[in-house]
Amino acid sequence: MEQTMDPITVSQVNNYIANKLRTDYNLRNMPVEGEISGLSQGGGHIYFSLKDSESIIRCAIWRSQRAKIDETLLENGRKVVVIADISPYAKGGSYSLSVRRVEARGEGALMAEFNRVRRLLESEGLFDEAHKRPLPFFPRRIGIITSDTGMAIDDIRKTILQRNDYVDLLIFPTIVQGPKAPASIIRNIEAANELNRNGKVIDILIVGRGGGSPEDLAAFSDENVARAVYDSQIPVISAVGHTEDVSICDFTADVCAKTPTEAGKLITDTFELREEIMDRTRILGDTIRNRMGVEKRSLEDSTRLLRSGMESRLRELRLEVEKSVLLLRENDPRNIMKKGYAAVKDGDGKVITHVSQVNSGREYEIIMSGGWMTATAGSVHEQEGEQEETDGSER
Repeated sequence: MEQTMDPITVSQVNNYIANKLRTDYNLRNMPVEGEISGLSQGGGHIYFSLKDSESIIRCAIWRSQRAKIDETLLENGRKVVVIADISPYAKGGSYSLSVRRVEARGEGALMAEFNRVRRLLESEGLFDEAHKRPLPFFPRRIGIITSDTGMAIDDIRKTILQRNDYVDLLIFPTIVQGPKAPASIIRNIEAANELNRNGKVIDILIVGRGGGSPEDLAAFSDENVARAVYDSQIPVISAVGHTEDVSICDFTADVCAKTPTEAGKLITDTFELREEIMDRTRILGDTIRNRMGVEKRSLEDSTRLLRSGMESRLRELRLEVEKSVLLLRENDPRNIMKKGYAAVKDGDGKVITHVSQVNSGREYEIIMSGGWMTATAGSVHEQEGEQEETDGSER
């Protein structure tokens, strides 16, 4: 008797199949080409079927994805390429496509290559923010890698020079579309870095071009171009296409500008710096003048106080001098002599200060008001109680 396995439920079968579909790497970010049919909306979502000559598959654009979709491409009967993931519905045993992007027919292969390169470089860490370098605050030389005949170079040059008239622009004429473009872009990135290493310092590289179709911009999503941008020793601004355009270079560059014009605006505005310097100079001048005014007033106050103190001291000294002069006048021997007093000197010219120094019979010089005279001492009489010690000489 043949042995059979235990039966499983319908739910188990559907869940198993759904899990298989969800984990199949090949069923994610698929570029699928077909014709739109049965277009409708509900609950903010968009529903349609994508069909070819033999098959049909249901598709859904969820409300959260609609902002990323060009809905002008959604028309019944129109052939498009959708970038989508498989979306199994286990309960109903069915599946559909969850659409992330819709492109006009012919872009599918291009988008598939874009996604391949993006996933590869992202897995290698080339998009990590840790590798992004800040732009120099005041660049003196900027290298521009773009076509030297397109509008992009005119926009970049004009925008930069309107903001920074000190900067030196070094233009590397580059092929920016077609099969030769990737090699041209890489060659010029390497040439700029070689100049930089050899002493001709380049502070920033702008790599980009003006707008165009996805095919026109494809060179800037080339894997080797993106790696050359990442490997550059000079900080790189990616400036590819219009605001809505995205390239792989945008992810590997240090800074992504939405347009070439915006890349020029990222350069330091020296005119604003000049105005700021002038404003700060005016403020500094006002501050210095105010400070000088304060210091001048303080100095004037200190000078007044010093002058006042000196004048007060001078008055005090003048009074002291006047007192001294009066005292000297009062004690001037000539003035005293006018009152009847005289000075007596002995033969040696020594002033006699006490009668005990006088000896009888000796001649003395007597100085008085108006002149002097000599006289011989007769008898000498000392006043009682006024006797002084003498040196023992005879009188």
